[in-house]
Formats: sequence, structure tokens, C-alpha cells
Amino acid sequence: MLIEWGTSINGAIVDVESTHFDPAEGELITAGFLSKEGFTILQRVESSEADFKAYVAKIIEGFGRPLYAFKKDCEEGFCNVAVDHDLQMRKEASFVALRDEGLLDHYNLLCDPLFGEEIPVYWTAWKKMRNPLFLSKIIRHNYCCLAKEYYLKLKRIDGIDPKQIRTFVSSAAIEKKYVWPTLSVNLV
Repeated sequence: MLIEWGTSINGAIVDVESTHFDPAEGELITAGFLSKEGFTILQRVESSEADFKAYVAKIIEGFGRPLYAFKKDCEEGFCNVAVDHDLQMRKEASFVALRDEGLLDHYNLLCDPLFGEEIPVYWTAWKKMRNPLFLSKIIRHNYCCLAKEYYLKLKRIDGIDPKQIRTFVSSAAIEKKYVWPTLSVNLV
């Protein structure tokens, strides 16, 4: 799924969703990228993890360098790719990073529907019930993670004042316009 939203970034921001933060214990279920073209979010639905990882590895090559991530060892482990810039400092939580950089209000406008630790629960529910709304929330969360990492990149690497950083559209609007049609969710 591509959500067109032009940015000034060279390369891409990479963010994954998985069933565990440790690649040795978890499985990759979502891989998102934010580049000049916009958001590209790949959601595993039926494929094996090995096939999905191979597909993600092929897609990553098309984004070029540099690659950015928050807590880059996670993305490196799940995607088997070197990430050039870690947006995390001193093992801080993303909430702390956003707060300390004056970006918490930017993130709050995104309306993130999940916490990271809820991803495995939603993935398990999807596998059991096959209700696409569970996947929709995972995708929406990945969109929010990519946006917050972009905000951190602009502040920490590019030195842009938070007041000058344009905010992205709420994930609720993204879910209805882009995610539901992709997943064939029909709500009346």
C-alpha cells in the first residue's frame, strides 16, 4: 500500500512490526517505509515469514540510502539490512524522545490506535478470526511509527525547529481512505 505524501527525505525511514522485539524470538509481520514518494506499508497476510522477509528485502533495495530507524538493531535484525542512522539515543523510549524534542503534540495528532506490545495480540486475533480490522490497526500503528520517526529525524538530524515541522494526517483518516479499501473492509 502506498500513501502518497511527498517528503524531503533522501533514502527512507524503516519501521517494522513483529511478534517480539528480538528477531531471534519474534516473527516479522509488517514492514513500513517513508520516502520521498510517501508511505509504503507491507502487511503480511498469508505468506510465510521467510517469503515475506525475502519480499521486504527486495523492496528495501529500491529506497536507496541512507536508511533511518528508531532502535535500528530491531529493523536490522528483522530485515537483514544495515541501517545508517539510529534515531534513538541512549536506549530511550520513543515517548521520551518525542517529549524531549518537543514533538509529543505532533505525535498525539496521529491518533495511534495501539502500543507496540499490543501488536502480537492483534496478529494472533487476525490469525484466529481473519477479521481484517485487526490488520488495519497494525498498519495504522506502523504509519504512526513512521511519522514519529520522521519528526525525530527532522529535529535530531536536520535540526529543524518543531514549530516548523508539518504534521501528517491522522491515522484514523488514513485507515478509512487507504487501509480499509486495501483490506476490503466494508463497514456500513
